[in-house]
Amino acid sequence: MIKYDVKKINNKNVRMIPKKMEKKFPEELNIVISKMKERISREIPDKGFFRNFAEDFENKDKNIFARAVSLNIEKDENIEGNALLLVSALHPSMNIDASTMLFCGSRDEILKFMNGEKFSEKVMDEISKLSNSLKQV
Repeated sequence: MIKYDVKKINNKNVRMIPKKMEKKFPEELNIVISKMKERISREIPDKGFFRNFAEDFENKDKNIFARAVSLNIEKDENIEGNALLLVSALHPSMNIDASTMLFCGSRDEILKFMNGEKFSEKVMDEISKLSNSLKQV
């Protein structure tokens, strides 16, 4: 085994290993939104059965009190062909989540809503509300 004297190692001789670049929260959210749009257009039929699905990511933003954030699609049990678009946040230390509905409608209506100008801002606002509610648990 080789022992090194840390005091004698020169900074010039130490190779700097760059940290893996982590994506910021809005970038991660935009990636999840685009994946969700693709899945909605592909997996939700005009009429008939479809499975619930979700796209999520792990949260590394310290300003948001959540371990993970998820966009979910669930079948509307009352109206055939409609789906619910939900956003949820998972508590950092407990298996408790908070969620809220963003929109309810057909596949085309949901995609139109998601393609709106302020959609990502609305999702960020809802996530901050969910984060605040998780702080009180």
